[in-house]
Amino acid sequence: MVLLKPQLKEKILQLINENRSLNQIVKETQVGKTTIYYYMKKIKGVKLIPINFDFSNIERIGEVIGFFAGDGQYCHFGESYDWRIRFFFNEKEIKVINYYKDRIEQLINKKTTLISGQSVKILQVHSKKFCDFILSYVKFGLKKTRTIELKRKILLTNRNFTKGFLKGLIDSDGYVRKGRREIYFGSVSNKLIKDFIKGLSLFSLNYKLYVQKRNGYLDFYKVRLANDEVDRFINIIQPIKAI
Repeated sequence: MVLLKPQLKEKILQLINENRSLNQIVKETQVGKTTIYYYMKKIKGVKLIPINFDFSNIERIGEVIGFFAGDGQYCHFGESYDWRIRFFFNEKEIKVINYYKDRIEQLINKKTTLISGQSVKILQVHSKKFCDFILSYVKFGLKKTRTIELKRKILLTNRNFTKGFLKGLIDSDGYVRKGRREIYFGSVSNKLIKDFIKGLSLFSLNYKLYVQKRNGYLDFYKVRLANDEVDRFINIIQPIKAI
């Protein structure tokens, strides 16, 4: 077994803690797979666990896809093995963080890691397989925020998927105003707003759509539910932000 210098060993340990894949660590450290795996087991007791999707719960899939559409990021760095999906959370919304961390881990049958940023928590999944999964449900251009949309519109005829999708959107980029019975969802992606509205229509939820014109910027679209429609939305969709 190749002996590593302390600094290199520490680097490997750091990458393991970040849930990097074996190939990613090999690429970044230029150390052989056998040696990397040895240290994974010897130093961390880490056993390589591949992603094993559980597709049995379509509502859970909708939640993950909805949250990604609202506050997710897809990253692939050049020709490296570094493929990742990031989910961004307000660090104060503990219930939302815990709920979606659990749901993602249930979906992929693998533990994830939360990273602290400036006023945010970031959940990362380093996996090309998971990236391919996300991209099989959504599509977007170079500017994800402006162009994100659901790839297969037929999914918005499935009540379980749509319930999860709307829930993920509200828990990411939505706002539940307690005390005045209002729920908002906003985006600069006209296509995502149309997906959201189509989802509301499946449950016969009434809403109002506002378009904010902004000089030098893209139009901002905002969907508002109020009064009794808020109660209906919460009863049907059960967003974590409403708890």
